[in-house]
Amino acid sequence: MKVQTAIQKAIVYDAVTDGALENHTLLIENGKIVYAGPHDQAPEYEAVEVIDGEGLFVLPGFIDLHVHGLVNEASLYSFLQNGVTSIRDLASDVFDALAWRAREKTGLIASPRIFFAGPILTCHQGYPENVWGPKAAAPIQGRYQAQEKVWQLAGLGVDVIKLGLEHELGPCLSETEVEGIVSAAHERGKRVTAHITNERDFELCVKYGVDEVAHMPSRPVSDDLWKEAVLKKIQIVPTIQAHAGWAKEWQRKEKHPFGNFCHHGFKEGHVQCKNNLERFLSFGGQVIYGTDAGNPNMPFGVSFKEWMDLQSAGMTPLQCLRMATRDAAVALGMGDQLGTIEKGKWADLVIYQHDPIKNPYNFKTIKAVFKNGQAYPAGPLEYPPPFDLDYWIGQWEKTEFKKGWLNG
Repeated sequence: MKVQTAIQKAIVYDAVTDGALENHTLLIENGKIVYAGPHDQAPEYEAVEVIDGEGLFVLPGFIDLHVHGLVNEASLYSFLQNGVTSIRDLASDVFDALAWRAREKTGLIASPRIFFAGPILTCHQGYPENVWGPKAAAPIQGRYQAQEKVWQLAGLGVDVIKLGLEHELGPCLSETEVEGIVSAAHERGKRVTAHITNERDFELCVKYGVDEVAHMPSRPVSDDLWKEAVLKKIQIVPTIQAHAGWAKEWQRKEKHPFGNFCHHGFKEGHVQCKNNLERFLSFGGQVIYGTDAGNPNMPFGVSFKEWMDLQSAGMTPLQCLRMATRDAAVALGMGDQLGTIEKGKWADLVIYQHDPIKNPYNFKTIKAVFKNGQAYPAGPLEYPPPFDLDYWIGQWEKTEFKKGWLNG
């Protein structure tokens, strides 16, 4: 057998087996894995490139289901060089996103595989339009506009439909509109994800059959609602560390009343998210990996702090691995092609000097990444630049908080 690449005698976490597989060899040809198994059972082969994997650790490429990464080529390359071989962007102009994906697919840029939602469906002056501006938002009014917008986005090729529910920050979608969005998306075979933070908005997601929630709620949630969400198999993308990132960012302005409110609010939200994750898991809840990368202090790459938060809430290291690979691929509808190290899957792999399953700090020991069988060197981990906090302070000083910001 002639192959392009052989990784010999490595320690492999395939995201299928419960544990590490020692002395394993992987053979790669035409971008796919053609053999994955014990070295002494491998077929005879000739490889253009042979990698000595003794003492090295090989994991599937990671899939981040919640990013805001369609920013520039450096951000996308940072994901790839730091182990993330697939991303799903959850707020962007749909035509910008299509252009980025076309560049990735044709090899014009070095980038993870790109999946996206396009703009977030919301009501007029609702979140995110009232916070981030109109570019990432698609305001609708009524069931028919909701359905029509979903059909348009599905026709353009988005991978998921996202809606925004944020009653604490102003006007919000009605129940009729939420129901219309979900039913139209499901008719077109599209999953629905929802931005939420509180129990009121989570209730709408559970009531109308949203497939996943884009953040772990950062407010208390009743046990009855957790149980109903589990019964309906709603998945949650935790993005826990994003709250800590925002808390750190607002610390720069903690001497201002609004800055101090935000700093402490996000710190409290971070703690509540971890508590909520622990509770959700205790009822058998399903979580899938996403970081909210692109928000303050969140890297364009694997976040070892996110893994530490997940494990502090009770997840085992192998559960974290599966949620960020196999389970994430299934959520994308790509479970037969991505997410595990198995024969016939695309060769999306990451090689580490030390074992990141035993210690998340070892994500820093990355040596190389393969996407579609093509090797990329490890590189610096990029972060977003500081945010313009003075803008939000200016908005606060004009409004003295919109009604509901402080008390939900």
